[in-house]
Amino acid sequence: MRCLTVGIVLAAASLPLAVRAQAPTSIQAKEAPKAAGKETPKAYVPGLEQFMNLILVEHNKLWFAAKARNWPLAEYQLGEIKEIMGDVQDFVPVFKNLPLAEMLDAVITKEIAMLEKSIEAKDYKAFTAGYDKLTQACNACHQGTENGFVVITRPTRPAFTNQDYRPNKQ
Repeated sequence: MRCLTVGIVLAAASLPLAVRAQAPTSIQAKEAPKAAGKETPKAYVPGLEQFMNLILVEHNKLWFAAKARNWPLAEYQLGEIKEIMGDVQDFVPVFKNLPLAEMLDAVITKEIAMLEKSIEAKDYKAFTAGYDKLTQACNACHQGTENGFVVITRPTRPAFTNQDYRPNKQ
């Protein structure tokens, strides 16, 4: 399990490096439009796996924020998940000929909306039920895209040990 946590952390941490390191191939460079006599490199767009790894990190943080009853942090983490899902809808709307954007829209309007209400009400019992439904929706999507080998569960410990999930005492 520790290797998985380390792998998630490394994947999330390396995304900014991958963005800067992405260089066009010679074919891409030849096909790229020229601006002021210079070749314009191809813009980097993360693949679906990079987006999903970030959602996995936020899913973990969301659990521990709510478990600590840090509702502002839980709201923030859920907002991050929604933002990343929106990016997936924009950049990877179709996956394996399936309407991924529409599939995610269903999750956003149902499971995410239920979690937003539970966080707003500061209702941990409703939150855990909603969190489990979100997790089930993720796994159903993985099954539907023939990626059923990717199974998400409730986390047992934080992915990051350097974040305090307790509410701020101001």
